[in-house]
Amino acid sequence: MAIFDVMGPIMIGPSSSHTAGAAKIGYLAQRVYDKPVRRVRIILYNSFAETGRGHGTDKAILGGILGLRVDDPRIKQSYDIAAQEGVDVAFEQAIDPEKHPNCASITFTDPDGDHPFVVEGISVGGGSVKIVGINGARVDFSGKHNLLFVTYRDVPGMMALLGDALGARGINVAYAQISRDKNTGGAMAIMKLDQPCPGDLADYFRSNTDVTDVVTINKLGNEYERAEED
Repeated sequence: MAIFDVMGPIMIGPSSSHTAGAAKIGYLAQRVYDKPVRRVRIILYNSFAETGRGHGTDKAILGGILGLRVDDPRIKQSYDIAAQEGVDVAFEQAIDPEKHPNCASITFTDPDGDHPFVVEGISVGGGSVKIVGINGARVDFSGKHNLLFVTYRDVPGMMALLGDALGARGINVAYAQISRDKNTGGAMAIMKLDQPCPGDLADYFRSNTDVTDVVTINKLGNEYERAEED
């Protein structure tokens, strides 16, 4: 357990779960999406929906989507920043007893509304969060690990390709989850890595004709939560 698990994060806003946690969900979601954000629809569920406005949950999660850290005072102006950057934003509130009390579903789309990409996250308290869904696939990561996402055609040999290439570079896979979509013939591999995936290795995976997308995310350190000189 780290000191910030006891004390909580340095942040903008009144609530570590509803404000700092919301900002982290938004930040991780846009990292997973890994494309310029042009249009985003956010559904706040349960406690997020009922008390989120008072805690600034909407501003925080939007600020995270725009790349703002939890301690960035510009979170309070996230709507204005989104407008200045031409980001189309819509919020909804919903109650769903089957979802976590502090849950948000974020749908990124192209400006014309095509190719929706859905990320679902929860805030578990003290500023800690988890991403629990990507395009309907159940996942579980918190930003405390190096991650590699690879989507590909569901053909034999793909996991061997990924594992062999990572092993050759001395990168250990701490955890792997595979989901498959029988309707599309696609699959997604989500890997927690002990070391970050280098950019050239990600490019090697992208060069494979059966790979449709590759996203790498390095674990979040204290630099995300504490203001430092760039």
